[in-house]
Amino acid sequence: MIMYEDNYKNTKSTGIAELDDFLNLIADLDEELELYALGGTAMVLKGIKESTKDIDFITTKDKQVLRNLLIQAGLKEKSSGIPNIWNFEDIRLDFFYDDGQIMGVPLTINWKEDSKLIKQIGKIKLFRLNWLDIIITKIARAENRDYEDMITIIRKENINFESLKKRYYEIAETSLIADYDAKFRHLERSL
Repeated sequence: MIMYEDNYKNTKSTGIAELDDFLNLIADLDEELELYALGGTAMVLKGIKESTKDIDFITTKDKQVLRNLLIQAGLKEKSSGIPNIWNFEDIRLDFFYDDGQIMGVPLTINWKEDSKLIKQIGKIKLFRLNWLDIIITKIARAENRDYEDMITIIRKENINFESLKKRYYEIAETSLIADYDAKFRHLERSL
């Protein structure tokens, strides 16, 4: 079952060079910013995937503050929805904001502490979301490439499948409710 099929992804693959170009551009703005890579972006940063179709981040920055930064950097906003979609040249960037869930998947209370600092560029701190939550968000979208990515992560990162299964069943019941709740809150904020 495909819940989040999205045909508006990049036609061009995005690798570490394009990701670094974006991060350096944003770092030039000299604004403190925490970005948490998820999905294929996290895999590219770890070196277990060569490229991804888009760049995905969770941020703790206020949406309007980040919006102003991205406009100042010359990016173009394509959608203010969930996710907040921007274009950097011909690269798609998806931003999720710190509301405790991604695509209907509740994150752990300690998701920030469980994330791994990858690098710091100027005032930007770049983290990778923990692998269990990355895998579970890929289950939520469930496109063919997501299954390939999940298998790669499990094998390359030696993920304990029983721990993954436990985490999955801890959040499975509340995921659908959280997804609808996030969409309803977005509607409410739009009024």
